[in-house]
Amino acid sequence: MNIITDESGFEYLIVVVKSALYGFFPGSKAITLFFYFLKELLPQFVTSLCVLSAVIVVSQLIRLSEVLVTFGLTLENILLPFLFIMLPFLAFTIPIAYMFAVLLAFSRFSADGEYTAMLASGYSLKRAAIPVLLIGTILYGVAIVCSLYFEPWGRRETVQFYHRKTQTELDNMIKVKLKPGVFLDDFLGYVLYAETISPDRTHFENVMLAPGNKTKDQTFTLLAPSGSVSGAVESGDLRMSFDYGVIYSTAPSSDQISVVKFKRAELDLIRIFQEQIFGADSASDDYRSFNPKRLWNYVSQLEESRKPDQEDTFLKARFLLHQRIGLPFACITFALFAMVLGIQDERRGKGFGYIGAVMTIILGYVMLMSFKFMAEKGQISAPLGAWVPNAILFLFGAFLVYQKNKLPPSESALDPRYIPGLNRFIRKNN
Repeated sequence: MNIITDESGFEYLIVVVKSALYGFFPGSKAITLFFYFLKELLPQFVTSLCVLSAVIVVSQLIRLSEVLVTFGLTLENILLPFLFIMLPFLAFTIPIAYMFAVLLAFSRFSADGEYTAMLASGYSLKRAAIPVLLIGTILYGVAIVCSLYFEPWGRRETVQFYHRKTQTELDNMIKVKLKPGVFLDDFLGYVLYAETISPDRTHFENVMLAPGNKTKDQTFTLLAPSGSVSGAVESGDLRMSFDYGVIYSTAPSSDQISVVKFKRAELDLIRIFQEQIFGADSASDDYRSFNPKRLWNYVSQLEESRKPDQEDTFLKARFLLHQRIGLPFACITFALFAMVLGIQDERRGKGFGYIGAVMTIILGYVMLMSFKFMAEKGQISAPLGAWVPNAILFLFGAFLVYQKNKLPPSESALDPRYIPGLNRFIRKNN
């Protein structure tokens, strides 16, 4: 009999003894292993979620830098945008973080011999899947709450945050920075000049508006004898008007100058400012900030009217309604893949499981985008577009767990020799 003296071997022996003792008490054994899985999975899940959130924040640094350049470097301008950016992504990051938590936990079980001890004591992979799926179901519920409520809340708060900051910034520009006879070279990316300004700073005379450094693709200059500012950010109608002016513009590929005379021209300052921060498509995504009830009513209204010019918006909003419930189901499907990928085969190396996890995420993303495209084009219904990728991944993951449950840890679940139906064909040909 070999005496185990190293630390990992001692832990292995303790697990075997405990497994043998708890074999007489199935209920106690299941409860003990459930808390053991919980202790292993939760720290890994929290760590993975923090790492993924940090990656998302880094990927949004360009947009955040625009905020800091425009509104100034303050603690509020740093922390609040970070929070509002991360919340809409929680429905994506929670399933991926749980997948890596399960992968890391089962990799450690396999490397330390604990998985072999579980098999030796009669605790199969199928039984080990029960606590993993139970925790995954709980996280699925958490992810649904994040998808249905936190995601639209984050988007709404982002818009309100920029509205508040826009009000402050525009007030500061018009009331403080803009001076008579002085060029203001950072007015929402444009250059603004006014020869005279009224005492209440709402009317201007001899005004010029030209592209600045951030609008080099637009080659125009607007001149007007008078202009004014009306509305407010709170009401969403802050505008700048010009009367009896002229616009001089040139085409990018030509030196010819076009001259347009107008009686009145208006600029929507809020829209210009939002496009500068969010991009040109921000105005078309308003329904993404709706809570579940409002989004449901919005889709129902579009479905009843079915106006041709709103058909594209209706299909996208209807798919989003179902996607917010279907997408978090990846907490369960990804966990099934991670269990199988986490059981290490020393012949393949330790990186095989991580490569498999990344490939699973890519596969899920490609399937999601493909069915999303078809659903938003009206080729399939929104429920099918939201749930068919989940159904395919769930069935494939359940099949892998079923296969791995029958095989030794060293054998692959996708080995053709062990796949039902295919193994008969191979034996027949051999």
